[in-house]
Amino acid sequence: MFDFLIPDFYFHTIYDVPISFYKENNIKGILFDIDNTLEPYQTETPGVKATSLFETLKKNGIKVAVVSNNHEERVKKFCEPLGVYYSYESGKPSSKKINELIEKLGLDKSEVAIVGDQIFTDVWASANSKIKGILVDKINSQESFFIKVKRVLEIPFFKKIQKKGYGKIK
Repeated sequence: MFDFLIPDFYFHTIYDVPISFYKENNIKGILFDIDNTLEPYQTETPGVKATSLFETLKKNGIKVAVVSNNHEERVKKFCEPLGVYYSYESGKPSSKKINELIEKLGLDKSEVAIVGDQIFTDVWASANSKIKGILVDKINSQESFFIKVKRVLEIPFFKKIQKKGYGKIK
């Protein structure tokens, strides 16, 4: 019934995914969420791991961009050092800003994945945009009350993901 809330792929962290995974799944572009996907909410600029990940992806011909529901100042401050396209106040799970980024990247939807830590924003956005969805575990447990409530509502979907036997990289 709610299969659109089940991601195509599920990993512990995006930092453990080998480049070969992207190539094997015809992923030539990745749209990243920032908060609790790449860095904790409190981290204003990209750390060494995020910077290294983006450099490695780019060196391997994979285009990257950031799609965030956060405000402009936060997203701009994070993305400018990375030199990537970005979208702020994206309204995920809406597909509008995602489709705009895909067009900027010059890729077909079949070649793009979105990576995020939330089912009701990131995974749902992948379904609405008709692109691959990659769910990762949250990086940090410090979250707003609203996000914590959503996490409770995500529990049945995580159980379904685990039941389906998705490979989880640890």
